Amino acid sequence: MSVLNRIAYFQNRRDEAPNQELARELAETKNKQGIREMAENLGHEDQNVQSDCLKVLYEIGYLAPELIADYVDEFLKLLKSKNNRMVWGSMIALATIAERKPQEIWKHVDDVTSAIDHGTVITVVWGLKTLARVASTHKRYRDKLFPILIQHLKTCIP
Repeated sequence: MSVLNRIAYFQNRRDEAPNQELARELAETKNKQGIREMAENLGHEDQNVQSDCLKVLYEIGYLAPELIADYVDEFLKLLKSKNNRMVWGSMIALATIAERKPQEIWKHVDDVTSAIDHGTVITVVWGLKTLARVASTHKRYRDKLFPILIQHLKTCIP
């Protein structure tokens, strides 16, 4: 049975409660089919649906990141979206799975740093968290990412 109809957009709601409730339920029941349905709709023709599906996915990431880790490539692709909401939402998702998928994120570290350099405050905060978590997994990653993290600390707003 489809869970897509339970996102906020299809409930005619403008708040995030339906998305958060759906994420909690999908995480608690480990509903991989429902989670896959959310990921498949990241490319939906309606941006509101895309946004709600991404919200559900990163909310699942807070609770059970292992359930969304296999969608790392989809999140990485969204870093190049023209829709800023999709960029920062995908960065949040990446931060929740960075320790589980550091190699995959490492391959696209230039896309992550570019999104940080051109993104909103939310993108920057979650992007730095993503980089720090990737850096924590391997010396080679740490050697490249530590100077980037330090530079941001030197220039960020207190």
